[in-house]
Amino acid sequence: MLPQKIAFVDIETTGLGVTRDRILEIGILRVENNTLVDTFQSVINPEGFVSPFSLQLTGITQEELEKAPTFFEIQEKIYDMLQDCVFVAHNVRFDYGFIRNAFKRHGKKFTAKHFCSVKLSQTLFPEERKHNLDAIISRFGFTCEKRHRAFADAKVVWDFYAYMQKKFSEDILSDAIKRIAKRTSLPIAISEATITALPEKPGVYIFYGENHIPLYVGKSVNIQERVLSHFASDHASPREMSISQQIKTIETCVTSGELGALIKESQFIKKLQPLYNRQLRILKKMYALQKRTNAKGYSEVVLEVFSHIEPDDIPNLLGIFRSKRQAQTFLIPFVQQYHLCEKLLGLEKTTTSCFAYRLGNCKGACIGEENPLAYSIRFSEAFANYSLKPWPFMGPVVISEEDSLEETAEYFLVDKWCLLAQYTAQDSILQETAAYSYTFDLDTYKLLVRFLEKKKNWKNIQVLSKNHATNSINL
Repeated sequence: MLPQKIAFVDIETTGLGVTRDRILEIGILRVENNTLVDTFQSVINPEGFVSPFSLQLTGITQEELEKAPTFFEIQEKIYDMLQDCVFVAHNVRFDYGFIRNAFKRHGKKFTAKHFCSVKLSQTLFPEERKHNLDAIISRFGFTCEKRHRAFADAKVVWDFYAYMQKKFSEDILSDAIKRIAKRTSLPIAISEATITALPEKPGVYIFYGENHIPLYVGKSVNIQERVLSHFASDHASPREMSISQQIKTIETCVTSGELGALIKESQFIKKLQPLYNRQLRILKKMYALQKRTNAKGYSEVVLEVFSHIEPDDIPNLLGIFRSKRQAQTFLIPFVQQYHLCEKLLGLEKTTTSCFAYRLGNCKGACIGEENPLAYSIRFSEAFANYSLKPWPFMGPVVISEEDSLEETAEYFLVDKWCLLAQYTAQDSILQETAAYSYTFDLDTYKLLVRFLEKKKNWKNIQVLSKNHATNSINL
């Protein structure tokens, strides 16, 4: 059965940011039992800057915006127009997401059943390559007096739906709407078949945009479930909405378990440099805090900048950071909590006492008043839980991860927190460890630390002797 009450909606906006940007114009056609019963259209004052591009695209003038009502002033009318209706738009996630957030900013909750006319076109005309509004207008000979104006574009969506009712039986059209309604959160370029084909296994997924530009890399123990969760939350997240608008294809890489997925994610992000991944990227510079003992016997901190870190230096490091400011921010709480000296922590350059001493937080280590041994003991206590952990094994280890259901396995050769090699069950030949390149990676260090903190994972670790060579891995 087809919906009895439908609101055909289109909006124009200041940009793609669902929480940052604002609605410039809205057009609504309310249809009940296939009869147009009410319409509403209005330019909306966004109460902020509007780019020349948005004005040029829509043809809306700055003067029109200044005279227009705000969303708050017309929200009751918009709500009444949409109430009890199925919400329909061309790329519904965009329009629905913006309107939901506009209501939310004014303390009103809005939800509605909705489906996408782009998806309807894709379902009914799978042989066609394009399904945007211009393609719909051209294919069916519709007229649109003011393209990129909200009411005119909403009218085209209503015309398309009305035409589909003439072209297809009610059963076929109803079935198509039911099927796409189940996947209303899918981006325009992503089909239900694409989602269905995604593996329900551990691994990595990569979102690509136009011209195969990497947008985002993620990992999960269930790739299909995690990918769907991105699209389910895009109404509230500017990043997810932006990704949904740009995504064209999805690629996956299955692993035997969670550790393999974590490692692959880090490797892909460093290799592809996707637009929407901020963490796990290659650090051209690393800021390391090193602990030293000065000539007077006091423990002190020195901030060093590295392009790479030698694994043997790790025991002397208190932390590795992405910026100088991040490193300094890390140190500040230790001054008051443990009465450490700002001068010896490298937070202040002075030839006399530090500022913390004058406030009573430092006990005088900066001017030699405190016993060096007492200060160093307190220093060690302060950083006991923060220093980089020493490698807990006598030599290299092989970590195994197996998927008994799929009968697959992966093996990771690790030494001094460095990932030396990865193997599958078929590639089980190890060289002497001296032949491998020891490259310390902060992200790999963190995920290995988390892995080893779980005692259940230790059963999957085999310790090898130094410079061990074998033709098989028996765990």
